[in-house]
Amino acid sequence: MGKITLIKLVGKVREMPPLPQSITQILEITKDDSSSSRELADVFEKDPTLAVNILKLANLPSYGFSSRISTISHAIVCLGLETIKSIALTSSTHEMLNKEIPAYSLGEGMLWQHSISCATCAKIIAQRIGYKDNEEAYIAGLLLDIGKIILSGFAEDEFKQISEIAEKDKVPFNIAEQQVLGFDHPQVGGRVIKKWNLPSALVEAVLYHHQPDKAEAHKTLAYIVHLADAISCMLGIGLGSDGLMYAFEEHTLDALGLSNEDVESIMSELADKVGEEDDEDEVEQFSS
Repeated sequence: MGKITLIKLVGKVREMPPLPQSITQILEITKDDSSSSRELADVFEKDPTLAVNILKLANLPSYGFSSRISTISHAIVCLGLETIKSIALTSSTHEMLNKEIPAYSLGEGMLWQHSISCATCAKIIAQRIGYKDNEEAYIAGLLLDIGKIILSGFAEDEFKQISEIAEKDKVPFNIAEQQVLGFDHPQVGGRVIKKWNLPSALVEAVLYHHQPDKAEAHKTLAYIVHLADAISCMLGIGLGSDGLMYAFEEHTLDALGLSNEDVESIMSELADKVGEEDDEDEVEQFSS
């Protein structure tokens, strides 16, 4: 196979499946402040599979409702439009993120576990620092490693060399990707997010989740997902070959106004939440 070029990369990104129409509609509705919950419920009524998944997730203990949520309208009232949007995206990306990613030494389900952990942790961090949109942070964390799906199949032959460089030179995996390929998985992920017409904040957060200081308009969000990714790696959640070489940006805590004690507290809270989700077999619920 010839050397991978940016042109080939763009071609591969174009092959990435689009978000389901129902998800696109949900994103449009929740973006409009004048939209009603009825409009959102109408979308779910046309996508029964998504509606079932929403109800399964809405009834997880982590949301803390004492009575069972049995209708989409009830879920929207209880959870709010933004949380429903996050749950819908979580449901729609499960199949994609749950696959084996051989090039990154990620077995089936490992990328999904890491993505959910990053999403949950990003939301915890956002709440901790008073970020303006906790659900935006959740979605950014969920999608931050989506570029790995493309690169794993697209650059399979090069990953042995990438792994050797990362291990020998003790450099982060994305730096080794850049040295071998001329680009890295965050760049690929950013292109996918942009292709899906998701907000620029999400594009920038995914693009710079390893180098948050390079973010321009949405630096805080980039630092949030960077820290969420690092904490998930520290806890060994969905840890592939690249997680072993994760570089932690030294100004992250200052940028977010957090202390080492805060990080320990966030890690503890995340471990508890991930444990709750494991107990409820959340992944299995998507496939039933």
